[in-house]
Amino acid sequence: MSTDSIKQQLENTPTGTYLMAHGHFGGSINATIEQGTLKSIDWANGTLVLHSTTYDRDQTVEISKISYIDASRSGSGALGPAQAPDLRQVGNDWYRGDVKVK
Repeated sequence: MSTDSIKQQLENTPTGTYLMAHGHFGGSINATIEQGTLKSIDWANGTLVLHSTTYDRDQTVEISKISYIDASRSGSGALGPAQAPDLRQVGNDWYRGDVKVK
């Protein structure tokens, strides 16, 4: 994504939204992620502040170093389980975990 499209995405993101900013932060060679709830945006300095809910601290992120932003999560961790429950048969019915399969 271009810096302009990232800025446009940020303009439409309310404060308090959980964000995962992907990019090259802190001089890293490999891509890294900064994540937390959006606390503020400083357009003049080209930075945003994310509040880490895990470590209870603020992290300043340079907008120009962001490759893309994932705003689809509500907190740190995976979007879903790593694996689905096994299928099991109860009488003539099949279940995946506790959910009956049609």
